[in-house]
Amino acid sequence: MPGRRRLSRPLSSHEHARPLSPGQGLPRSQTGSVTRTWAEPPRAAHAYQGRGGGVAWSSDPARLQVFFGKWMTTTLEDLRQQRLLRMEMVNHRLLLLLFLGQHFPQYLKSTYLKQLHLRFFWSSLSHLRALLLLIHLPLQAPSSLDPSLDVPVSSLSLTENLETATDNVVKLELNESKKHLQETLSSLEVKLRIADEEKCRIKKEFEELLEKYRILETDFLKEKEDKLISYQDRYNKLQEKHKLELEDLRRAGQEALAIIVEEFKALLQSIVEQREEAIEKQYVSAVEKQAQKCEELLLAQHQRLLDMLDKERKVLEEKTEESLLQQSQKYKEMLEKCMENERQHNMEALVAAAKNEKEDMEAAIIKAVKKERERMEKLHAEEKEMWQAERNKDHEKVAQTITDVVREQRQNAQAMVKAAILEEQKRSEKAVEEAVKQTQEELMEYIKEQKRLDQVIRQRSLSSLELFLSCAQKQLTSLLHEEPTTTEGEQEKLFL
Repeated sequence: MPGRRRLSRPLSSHEHARPLSPGQGLPRSQTGSVTRTWAEPPRAAHAYQGRGGGVAWSSDPARLQVFFGKWMTTTLEDLRQQRLLRMEMVNHRLLLLLFLGQHFPQYLKSTYLKQLHLRFFWSSLSHLRALLLLIHLPLQAPSSLDPSLDVPVSSLSLTENLETATDNVVKLELNESKKHLQETLSSLEVKLRIADEEKCRIKKEFEELLEKYRILETDFLKEKEDKLISYQDRYNKLQEKHKLELEDLRRAGQEALAIIVEEFKALLQSIVEQREEAIEKQYVSAVEKQAQKCEELLLAQHQRLLDMLDKERKVLEEKTEESLLQQSQKYKEMLEKCMENERQHNMEALVAAAKNEKEDMEAAIIKAVKKERERMEKLHAEEKEMWQAERNKDHEKVAQTITDVVREQRQNAQAMVKAAILEEQKRSEKAVEEAVKQTQEELMEYIKEQKRLDQVIRQRSLSSLELFLSCAQKQLTSLLHEEPTTTEGEQEKLFL
């Protein structure tokens, strides 16, 4: 049969100790029930399997009784050991299966019981086969049995007694196990109730603590937000105050600068007007002196040289024109050089003074200086044009007077001029030289006076510039010192 399993050798010590897995052991059917794996008992006399490994089935009833008694004693010892150990409750179904000689590892819940039942199974297998032989022998036909193998009635009664004893033991153990289970269940239920109550209490306490923590957290956050809002409002107010103070300081500084610039412009205008008046007076006095001298010379020359005017008028006019042109060119060159030098000196002084100031002050001063310079140049050009126009007019008047006098006295002085030509030529040359020298000396004195006046004006302008720059620097330093002090005071207020 496919489900039959023959045992040809006993298990060793390590095989007894090894636990079986749920899949090992005897096979199962599809429904999960355990199939019986031993063969039906033989109908003839067979040998039995002992612990020594030899197979010796016998039909002697005395031996069978001995083997049956040994098997029962071993079962009772095993049951007593299980009861004393109290490792695990014994199932009545398990005992019945063990009594029938079957082994089910899926019903065993501890490794110790597995090993114990395995040892019991392999040790009592031979006795079970003998017991089954005794059970099946009376049921078989008498033709298949030997008359010497009849089982006595005492053996059957003994088996019944053993069955009742085992049933009683099983019932007692079941009752004890039930009591123990009930006690454990009641204790576990009490513990579970206590644990549930403690759990509920802990949950309530935890929820209360969470609510308290939330309330405290919300209060703390509200306080912090209120403090932050108050600090922010205070900081914004201080910032606005600081901005207003800075704007007031800037406005005051700008007003002071505007006042200083206006004062400087007024000083420059007054200086320029004074200079123009002095130059006009000098020009008028010089022109008057030159006109008087020229008139005197012309009258003397007209009186002495009436005769020589016809012949030498052209020569004298050419010479005088050339000399006047040369002198005017020389004087113009000298004046232009002096003006250029003075302009260069003024520009250098203004640039050196303006570099020390800031960009705004430099721009303002440079603009003012440029405007004043352009105005002065325009005035100087206008004065030059006026002087040239007046000079041309004077020349024309002198020429007209000369022509008139010459026409009137030509007829009267022709004879006298011829005689006194040589003397008058010498005298005229000496007079011209003296006049030229005098004019040169006067011009040099005039140039020296102009230089001295220019130096005085330059010193005044430089002193005014120095005062203006010192005032501006003091104001800027005061503003710079006031700004960090105000910022430090505001920071201290904020920290407080």
